[in-house]
Amino acid sequence: MNIRYRGRLIPDHEGDELPNEVAVRGHALETAHDLVFRTRMDTIRSWFDCSFEITDESGRTVLVMPFDEVVQESEAGSA
Repeated sequence: MNIRYRGRLIPDHEGDELPNEVAVRGHALETAHDLVFRTRMDTIRSWFDCSFEITDESGRTVLVMPFDEVVQESEAGSA
């Protein structure tokens, strides 16, 4: 689950193994939610300028998810 911030890629060297795309999306949303609402970093001023670039074992990108989707998903879930 690499993070792209303002054109810079921050690689996730450990990664997570997930069984399918639904699990990948759910894990990405949960992780992004934690970062947006619970984590402060000097190097990243706004998490909403970030997106996940999730790759498979071969390095092929399987999902790009902007962090602002976290808010959209949260609002949709509470409606």
